[in-house]
Amino acid sequence: MVPVEERPAIRIAAATSGALLRTPSAFPATPFSDTATIAAHLSAIIDSSDDAIVSKTLDGTVLTWNAASERIFGYSAQEMIGSPIYRLIPEERHHEEREVLARIRRGERVTHFETIRMRKDGTLFPVDLTVSPVRDQTGTVVGASSIKRDISERRTAAATSARLAAIVQSSEDGIISKTLDGKILDWNAAAERMYGYSEAEIVGQSIYLLVPDDLKSEERAILERVSRGEHVAHYETRRCRRDGSQISVALTLSPILGVDESIIGASSIQRDITERRRAEEALQQASKMEAIGALAGGLAHDFNNQLYAVSGFAHFIGRDPSLSPSARADLLEIQKTTERMASLTRQLLAFARQQVLSPEILDLNGAVSDASPMLQRLIGSATTIELLLAQGSKWVRVDRAQLVQVLLNLVINARDAMPNGGRIEIRSETLEVSAGQIHDRLDVPVETGAYAQLSVKDSGNGITPEHLSHIFEPFYTTKEVGIGTGLGLATVDGIISQSGGHIQVESEVGRGTTIRILLPLCSEPAPTTAAGASRTMRPSSRGRILVVDDEESIRAVVGRMLQAEGYEVLRARDGLDALRQMREIGGAVDLIISDLVMPGMGGRIFGEEIARRYPGKPLVWMSGHPRDVEFPREGSAPEQPFLMKPVSHEALLDTVSRALHKVATSPRGR
Repeated sequence: MVPVEERPAIRIAAATSGALLRTPSAFPATPFSDTATIAAHLSAIIDSSDDAIVSKTLDGTVLTWNAASERIFGYSAQEMIGSPIYRLIPEERHHEEREVLARIRRGERVTHFETIRMRKDGTLFPVDLTVSPVRDQTGTVVGASSIKRDISERRTAAATSARLAAIVQSSEDGIISKTLDGKILDWNAAAERMYGYSEAEIVGQSIYLLVPDDLKSEERAILERVSRGEHVAHYETRRCRRDGSQISVALTLSPILGVDESIIGASSIQRDITERRRAEEALQQASKMEAIGALAGGLAHDFNNQLYAVSGFAHFIGRDPSLSPSARADLLEIQKTTERMASLTRQLLAFARQQVLSPEILDLNGAVSDASPMLQRLIGSATTIELLLAQGSKWVRVDRAQLVQVLLNLVINARDAMPNGGRIEIRSETLEVSAGQIHDRLDVPVETGAYAQLSVKDSGNGITPEHLSHIFEPFYTTKEVGIGTGLGLATVDGIISQSGGHIQVESEVGRGTTIRILLPLCSEPAPTTAAGASRTMRPSSRGRILVVDDEESIRAVVGRMLQAEGYEVLRARDGLDALRQMREIGGAVDLIISDLVMPGMGGRIFGEEIARRYPGKPLVWMSGHPRDVEFPREGSAPEQPFLMKPVSHEALLDTVSRALHKVATSPRGR
């Protein structure tokens, strides 16, 4: 073994021990407390260090080179001792080394100076330098001792942290970290946008500041799960904004681990799903309404068939001259009931957007004024109606009877909202709507154009937010059992939608409700030259009529009505039965009256077969569904007359007379 004192590096190391070598008494008195022994101890410490420890002269010549220096730079001690330190420094940074050595000459110390150094293979890497003066026995600065730490991993970690921080800050989702007891530690920009709190305001506060009172136990349960090492993914709940409003959020939480791998907190990614929830609810509502509408339309079809039979047989009974007064009174009640049933059917069809409307161009102000006395009588004297109608005519295209139905439903609802009486204000005005300016109750933009706005305002109890979104649903009512059916506003919605209009609702609990209806304005109608179209006279001659319907009661009613007028009537239960009878008599019928919805061969296919086999044969359609439902596509409806059940005795006979008269007067004849 080379004696310690004969190794230059060790001798220099001993010299660089500075005060320690100058004051050996600083060491405890031991058998080895001589200078050489102390130097040996220092050399061992230096060689076992993970940092490069290098000493050099004031001109930069390397004097010592420990084992860590060899590992970090790739040069052996033999290669570096006696070489200039600039061998390790990129040329563009030589000036830094000269400045450091100049400071060392002045007796200064340079600590934690971060710069770049170069390995033997030419690669560059970052280092942290601490450089101290080396003094001789007289205290004169004779060299420099430097500790160099490779900070590549630290720099990489810092760069990674910076990238992660940038990602966190640029995220569209709120990213929040918190302790297991809920203290907020980190808060990104998206969280600030979501909740309205700045980072300075919220960091250090409790996460429960964002949690509604009814959900605080839920948050505690979530943090308890995270504390057990669980991940909570895509948990949907509600949170509070700074302004007090609540939003729907989806949460994903993960544990945060400390240096000892223990769980010290939770990291939460939070996404505002309020708009998604609204869209989903709107879609669900639309699907539900579509399904209920289809059900209501189907029920109305079957209901109309049965209602037609009831009203028809009541008509026959009423023609009996021997009917007693009491029986006639009972019959009158039956007829009133059928009228109420027909009204309910119309409401069902209006809700389902399947009502048969007879729109006309009318003055909205005039229609409201005409209906006002009737509305006032209906609601009683405890509630007053005040009309605030803008000057000038407001021409709209709407079914007059259905408009009155809309007013009736809105006014009755307003009255019921004021149990102690009050004032209902009906106002009209003209609106010019620009793109995106106004949205209806479903938050759908109202089309650009001119509208007549009709509003019904009450000073009643108002509607709570949880009820407000449901008030147009069928059979939904906040009234007591037996008072409301829940079809009133559903009917209003159906009629206005069919008329091309929109509805808006404003309500505040304790301050009343305003419902606004927007109907497109149209041009004033041209004056008519006659009071009305003349009614077609029924021909004196009679003929043979084939009645086709799967309901036996309908066949019986229609047949008896026609037979009473002198027509010969054949009856068929469906299209196949009708074609069979037509074939047996060689097609010798003057008119066919056929239902559209029948089992087996339905009305449409039957009509096509009649047109193919018996061209020009007149046909009248009947159905419990409106014409637009039976023929939904434009141009799909045939030219034949259409009767919607229940049809009155007079309407049936007039339609039959017109159809036969048209055939009789056509160039082809019969």
